[in-house]
Amino acid sequence: MTRTMMILRDVAYAILVVLLLLPVSPLPLSLTVRVLIAALAVATRVWQHITYYKQTGKIY
Repeated sequence: MTRTMMILRDVAYAILVVLLLLPVSPLPLSLTVRVLIAALAVATRVWQHITYYKQTGKIY
């Protein structure tokens, strides 16, 4: 994975978390959309851990 892709991955994760945690969202989000965002945020974080492990052999 290139450095640019890792930066984009981290930015995507941050955006997902912010959208999930904002009490007054700029976009009206239903409960279903919030659950999907939470699932994507968790999946992104798991992907980060797996990618790091593949590249370094270490678990963080």
